[in-house]
Amino acid sequence: MPLSNDQLRSIPLLAGLNDDQCKAISELFEHVDLSAGTTLCVAGALAGEFFILESGSVKLSDGDRVDFEVRPPAPIGELGALGGIHRNVNVVANTDSTVWRVSRDTLAKFLQTHSDIGLIVYQNLTSVVADKIHRDQLRLQDMRENLIATQKQMKALREFVLESEDTSVSERIHDDLSTLIDHNRRINYRIAPPAPLPVRVRDENLGELPVEELSRTHFSVVVDADRVPEKGARLNGVLTLAGPEIAFTGKVIRLNEERVTVALDPFIAEYSEELEGYLSRVQMVDFVV
Repeated sequence: MPLSNDQLRSIPLLAGLNDDQCKAISELFEHVDLSAGTTLCVAGALAGEFFILESGSVKLSDGDRVDFEVRPPAPIGELGALGGIHRNVNVVANTDSTVWRVSRDTLAKFLQTHSDIGLIVYQNLTSVVADKIHRDQLRLQDMRENLIATQKQMKALREFVLESEDTSVSERIHDDLSTLIDHNRRINYRIAPPAPLPVRVRDENLGELPVEELSRTHFSVVVDADRVPEKGARLNGVLTLAGPEIAFTGKVIRLNEERVTVALDPFIAEYSEELEGYLSRVQMVDFVV
């Protein structure tokens, strides 16, 4: 039995479709019965399917932390499927459930050949993404305000420790607070270089590789198994910032299988400006103007 028109139009991505358009797109979906405990999506996996929950419930979780429970009718994974991005959470059937499923490739081909439906869907997608960005910005603003308040409290506590009588723990508390305050002051935010602005590293030990994450003080890469350096190893190479190249030195501080994280030594002023300029360009996507 295909999805009803009302079920389809209740999904924000498919709002505004007329009855004929609903019928056409409903024929793409496959009916799937799920047993409790069945996994629909795995965090980190490339999104390849879009689901609509018809009955039962599913649980969205990040590791061991339960985020929330989803009940029907509800879309699952539409942004990941249409955007071709990796899943952020695990999705598991909380009870015996029923979903309707369509693959990303099937949906994309259909929208390309049915431009009238494709226009509506992609307009809806823009609205869904805009709403998500707005909510994310509100959460980020709350986080920034909490960080500022915490920073002020840590500074006040450090001054209190300095003015108080020395004890066996006062030096440790003072030093830890100073480290945290200094780290926050650096605004050491990591970015994942987008495809139009790639960053590559070239190093004698690592080879030439795309950079997975970058900040003012660190970068991470995934290396071949036979090139994984030792923790603490010193590196000396070049970072290519979507064009400009800057020389770097640094130390391997973290290994996670083939993923290597490097702490960068301070740059000369010219290179520091190049890196700051690149990070600013990428971080502009966090602002809605």
